[in-house]
This record gives sequence, structure tokens and C-alpha cells, in this order.
Amino acid sequence: MDQQRQGLLKGLLAAVTFGLSAPLISTLTSTGSPLALAGLLYGGSALALLAAKAVRGQSNHESPVKRQDLGMLTLLTLIGGIAAPLCLVSGLALLSAGSASLLLNLEAVFTMGIAILVGREHVSRKGAIAAALIFAGAVIIGGGTTTGATIHGAVLIALACLGWGIDNNISQRLSIRDPMQITLLKSVGASVPMLLIAGLTGAKFPTPMEMGILLVIGAFGYGLSIWLDLLALRELGAARESVIFATAPFVGAGFAVLALKEAVSTNLIASGVLMVGGVALLLNEDHAHWHRHDEVWHEHKHRHTPGHQDTHHAHEHPDGEALGVQKDRAYWHSHPHLHEPIAHAHPHVSDEHHRHQHTDQSHTHS
Repeated sequence: MDQQRQGLLKGLLAAVTFGLSAPLISTLTSTGSPLALAGLLYGGSALALLAAKAVRGQSNHESPVKRQDLGMLTLLTLIGGIAAPLCLVSGLALLSAGSASLLLNLEAVFTMGIAILVGREHVSRKGAIAAALIFAGAVIIGGGTTTGATIHGAVLIALACLGWGIDNNISQRLSIRDPMQITLLKSVGASVPMLLIAGLTGAKFPTPMEMGILLVIGAFGYGLSIWLDLLALRELGAARESVIFATAPFVGAGFAVLALKEAVSTNLIASGVLMVGGVALLLNEDHAHWHRHDEVWHEHKHRHTPGHQDTHHAHEHPDGEALGVQKDRAYWHSHPHLHEPIAHAHPHVSDEHHRHQHTDQSHTHS
């Protein structure tokens, strides 16, 4: 399976786990203060990632977080790990589960808009059609079920989505580092301050059983989801990842109908057809054109495949190819390396190596 399809599948799984979390959280908003609930959700994320890290061990061939990354990591923790979850939990208390799930589609709009306007990412015609189909699905489904939304709740959900849109674009820049380490640092950095402040200010906490449920929701809906989403951001870029993640509201709305017994409508079915069509289009997208790479020195996980001309990673190692290939088998590793200037054409997405300007010349899409 190629890298882009792996990224798409990881993005879909991240969307499913996050999509399920919103309606589940909405059933628990009255059990505690927003600060306590948000802190517990990220606490569950941190606990799950600590367990996964212990199982994985230290040898993972990923590039660790560097000192120069701490500024961006702090920013995404404050915006995506604290401010956005607080807005989400507060907004969920004012909306029905289905309404809140559907409004979460604004995250994809903000993510894609920032990626294209600020991050210089490119989306092909087929990618744009896929995005339009998924967004149209959200509009259609929203037409039948958002009657329970209040202005206050909708604004809070929109602010949460804006925060996560900024978070996604910052995370894409950090995705060359170890995604599990980034997610763990973000989860600990968000949960500890929120739980401490909630405890010191006498905020209301859920019962022990409800706390356990929130920790489990956080483990899957935040820990697993954020980790998989970082992997998808690395392999797809923020714009394409946002299209895939736009299926999360549909997952949440569907769960609200099936499990929480909210009303079903033909809008839900039509929305599902459009969203599935959009994802299918994106799975078959092929973006290729002649482009130039400037010289760059950086560190990230990569490998050298024998018999495959990887012009991005054709560098030598201090001890020959011992770090990259053993007995004609390539394996993943990470070390600082130089990318020489090169101009070529091949299929690619807006990843760390392909954040370049596009013109109308020499483009091919299928």
C-alpha cells in the first residue's frame, strides 16, 4: 500500500474515533465543569499514550522533538489542547449530539482555508470536487437536524473548530517529528494545568465511574485520534487531511441516530452518499507536475529502498549505507541529512518536502 493510501486510511480512522467522541461527551456535559471534563479527556489521552509508548519501547526510528519545536508545540497545546476543548465541552452542553457533531465540519473548512491561504498547500481539481462533495453532505445533513442549535452553542463549536484548524496546520509542520511524542507532550501539557486549576478553584468533578468513562473516551477520541491524525498530516498535508477528517461529523451524527436514538431523515442518507463519494474520489487522486526543490537540511524518519530511485533521500551515511539498508532490505531510521537542490516530476502531496508554489504549467492530475 503506498504512502498516500496509508495516510488516507489513518486519517479516516482518526476521524471515526474523534467523530464518536463528540456525541458521547455530550451525554456527560452535566457531570462536571468544562475545565474538569476537558482535563479528564486529555488525561485519558495521556494515559493511553504513555501505555502505548511503554509497549513500543524507545527504538522507533523517529526524529524526537527538538528545542526549536517547543514554541510551536506550546502554541498548539494552548490553542488545540486547552482553548478548543473548553469551547467544545461548553458548546456541547447547549446543543443536541447530532447538531454538535455536524457543526464540527467547520474544522475541515478552517483547516483547508488556512492550509491553502497561509500554508501554500495545493489541492487539485479532483481534490476540490471531493471536498465539495463532503462539505455538501454536511450542509444537507445539517438542514434536517440543526434546529436544536443555539447561537451561543454554535459560536462555541465554531471557535473550537477554528482552534483545531490552526492546530492542524501547526501540527503538519511538526509531523516530521515523532507523532506519538508530540501527542503525548500535548496531552500532558493540556491535561495537567486544566485539572490542577479545576481542583484549586473548586470546580465540579464527575463521579469516579463517570471519570473513568471520560478517560476512556479521551484515550480513543483524543489520544489515538490525534496520533493517527498526525501520521495522516505527515503523509497527506493539512488540506487533504482536512477533507478526510470532514467525515468525522457524519460519523458522530450517525452514532447519535443509531445509539442515542436521535431522529433519522433522508438528509442523513443523502449526506452519507455524498461523503463516501468524496472520500472515494480522494483515494484515487494523483497530483503530479514538474517542480523544484531548494536545498534543505533537516531530520525526520525515512528509508532508502533498494532498486527504487528516491531522489529525496539519495544521500550517503557516514558508514556507507549501513544505516539505511541491511541485506538488501531498507528499514526506517532518522538522522540529520541534506536534501540537494533538484527539479523533477512525480506524484506527490503537500507534505514536508512538497510545500511549493504552483503555476498553471506542467501540471497533471487524475
